[in-house]
Amino acid sequence: MSRALVLLLATLIAVFMAPTARAEGPVTIVDDPAVLAALDARGFGFADVLGVDGEDGLKTLYDEAPAYHAIVETVASDVAALRADMKAGGRTLYEVTDGNVGRIMDMRWLKTDAARFRLVGVVNRLDRRDFAVLQGDRSCGEVRFIYRLAYSFRKNGKLLASRLPFNFNAVYSAAPDADGGCVGVAGRWTPQLDESVDAGWLTGGPLERAGLTFKQLELNAQVVRFPSGQETEFGGQAAYLMRIFGIDGADISEKPLENTPDTARLSQDAALKARLAVYVGANLPAVDEGVYEIPDEFLAR
Repeated sequence: MSRALVLLLATLIAVFMAPTARAEGPVTIVDDPAVLAALDARGFGFADVLGVDGEDGLKTLYDEAPAYHAIVETVASDVAALRADMKAGGRTLYEVTDGNVGRIMDMRWLKTDAARFRLVGVVNRLDRRDFAVLQGDRSCGEVRFIYRLAYSFRKNGKLLASRLPFNFNAVYSAAPDADGGCVGVAGRWTPQLDESVDAGWLTGGPLERAGLTFKQLELNAQVVRFPSGQETEFGGQAAYLMRIFGIDGADISEKPLENTPDTARLSQDAALKARLAVYVGANLPAVDEGVYEIPDEFLAR
């Protein structure tokens, strides 16, 4: 076989084996691991959300990104409070155990360079435009970047690597077209027949930086797990922590959870509960259509 033919075959293999995917209609979710890894390396990593260049090990982020440091401390406080509450109820939790007992999130995972948050999904939420309108926002919905906690380290010569059910969702508002509409924005999510959904197509189209504005960072994390041998009636049980953070440089703020009433506070405040009932009664058509936002005063944080 001639050298020229070998080079031609190698080129064809490289082209057809490249990390791409084809879509027959609008792209609503990007979940191809190769494409996500390429995006992660092109400025869409978790460290980039926090404005940190380079290394994205979590010890580095904890030391160098004040916003991440503050988020970790907030989560640690929540986890400690939950642990104390469960212990008072007779259920002791452990970070490391091989027993048939409850486990709790080991906060050291959020402060070690053996772990990082990997990009595991990009979601087109153009449909969120309806909610933006409720706030007087002209954006064309949202783009969401999902990051999951993963670890990798060597012990006794063996590589140990896995993921944990601890996720951040970085939410960005999508800028409207020049005329204020969203036709062009929607069109950028639809590849042409000769285009593939790869990192280049995404960053040059729907994920172009100029069209995205950071909105908030959402946390959805499993922080407690009871095995099925202990919680036999439910086949196991888990507790999740949900929070929404605003980030402004080094500062963070805690935002209310959308349409998530603070049931504990409402049960203790009859006047507040009555106002919520009035709101629901006055907005039944919107509630029925699924496009409504409960006022912040009723929401959990």
